[in-house]
Amino acid sequence: MRFFFALLFASTLALAQKTERIAVEVPTFTGPSEFDSFLDNDKVIQSSAEDFVAKNNRFVFTSGKNDSARVDGKRYPKSLAPTFQTIPLVESVIRFDKAGNELTLIIHSLGDLGPINEEKFNEVVDTLTKALTKSYGNPSAPVAAASVIVRAKALVWKCPAGSVRLEWSSTRADRSKNITYRAEFIRVVVGPAQTLATRSAGALHWNPADQLLTNPAGDKWITSVPMVDQGPKGYCAVATGERVLRYYGKDADQHELAQACQTDGGTSGQKFEEQMKRVATRFGLRFQTYLSGTDDRLISKIIKDYTIAGKKKDGTPIPAQLAQSPYIFYQALPSLNPKQLATVRQADRAGIATLDRAIHECIDRANPLIWSVHLGIVPEPDIPQAQGGHIRLIIGYNDKTSEILYTDSWGPKHELKRMKLADAWAATFGLYVMRPN
Repeated sequence: MRFFFALLFASTLALAQKTERIAVEVPTFTGPSEFDSFLDNDKVIQSSAEDFVAKNNRFVFTSGKNDSARVDGKRYPKSLAPTFQTIPLVESVIRFDKAGNELTLIIHSLGDLGPINEEKFNEVVDTLTKALTKSYGNPSAPVAAASVIVRAKALVWKCPAGSVRLEWSSTRADRSKNITYRAEFIRVVVGPAQTLATRSAGALHWNPADQLLTNPAGDKWITSVPMVDQGPKGYCAVATGERVLRYYGKDADQHELAQACQTDGGTSGQKFEEQMKRVATRFGLRFQTYLSGTDDRLISKIIKDYTIAGKKKDGTPIPAQLAQSPYIFYQALPSLNPKQLATVRQADRAGIATLDRAIHECIDRANPLIWSVHLGIVPEPDIPQAQGGHIRLIIGYNDKTSEILYTDSWGPKHELKRMKLADAWAATFGLYVMRPN
């Protein structure tokens, strides 16, 4: 029988991940509503990545590949925050493509701004609708937003840059299911008309042989996983989901996945597994679980080994409450001695071998491995989250050094990192993969 628990991924954010506005060194810019002008400039959609960032220096590349750039609006004091139609932007992301760049302006997201009531949500949508209609004439009839993940609404206008699409989504209250109203997201998407018309197709050609690289040092890794920066919110699970889907050429968005997974301060592990199976199927992919954090064999072994180690000289006894009730394991996890926990897990040769086999099977097929961990068990310098549940991607391995290669959804400097295989197993609480059928 499985343990009954709710595991929250990324439920604890370090101080560096606080979501309130903080003062930063602000680059020069043209004015408080300078982002409005992007809709009237076809060069925004046609520009090279380097030229665009050079001319719009609020944008920062999300990785060394320069395939996307982002503005974190929440890092600015309110008086200097980037805006669209005088409304402060949560974040702005531009993805560069030879077929035409796509710019997404996030007006509202539940994970960044928290809940707002239905009246306020509709008021923002109405304000944007009127402003865009005034500038570009009547929109097309309301249509479903181009998403296969959630049901969302959209209006489309033609503009000098191509097309502008206002998209919004909320979750209706349902007392019978104990569901309260959730204002999920409001965004404006600008891009070439033909791209916006086919956003849900995701028709990129994907060939495993094109994705892998090796080097003389023994590294073998997937080089083409796009970066998605989750920002200062507990969206690691859904940002990771977006990265994998975009890797396979599918049009996905962390805010849509957050709505599907009912993400708020974090994502329930059980909900993540359920929804990613559904989403993968809709995209023609298969979601496979190698190891689930709800597996009672995994938890039972950890508790047993930790208890034995705690009885030895200089050992730390297991908390009495946990010894009596294994069902509170994830509640008690932060109180366990991390060094002792790491030691007992690093001694689990069978577990390490299981992880190693899964990594080789996935990477050799060019399939990124979705990796659920608990931070704080093994030392990791220079990361913005010190403790708690987290989701990241394993994208390679090195058999010569017994290391894994992995990446986090935290933007620049987190594209490619490495860790000893035994340390990786010590932190592991879930392994999943999405792959083509």
